[in-house]
Amino acid sequence: MNKFLSIILIILFLACSNKNNSDYFISESENNYWTNDLKEIEIVMSYILDYKDYKIMSKLTNEDKLEYINNFFLSIDPDTTTTNNESLDELERRVEFSKNNFSESDGGLLSDRAKIYIVYGNPLSINETYINSSDSIVWEYEINNEKIEFHFIMDSFGRYKIFIDDFN
Repeated sequence: MNKFLSIILIILFLACSNKNNSDYFISESENNYWTNDLKEIEIVMSYILDYKDYKIMSKLTNEDKLEYINNFFLSIDPDTTTTNNESLDELERRVEFSKNNFSESDGGLLSDRAKIYIVYGNPLSINETYINSSDSIVWEYEINNEKIEFHFIMDSFGRYKIFIDDFN
């Protein structure tokens, strides 16, 4: 019985590890982005695409996803007379800032602060405070001529999580 279980575990391990990780990487000649890791690009796209478009993209093959992403960025290029796509350049700046400033302990690109920063950019102001004896950060933005605040509170694992205050 013990040998049988060991064989099953080995087979399961080999089956799971047989996935070709190179399928998720973009060749240098095709890459226009801050990384060649398609999974990372998909994470960022999940923040900036609306749900319907993201759902469409997520069902595509990797090759078609890349084409979809390329077409998306072509469609939002503010100045097609230049060789650079200024929207993509700004997104790349925000992604790199998020990767460098929201550490792995905070979740990196998956952190709540990275999501907000990638979508909205630099806040107008940043205030540090305390909520219920926990460190808290408040980012203030002006969105559609309205002041919006995002509150992040440090959890017990040292990660800043977005905090929704429904009582104000």
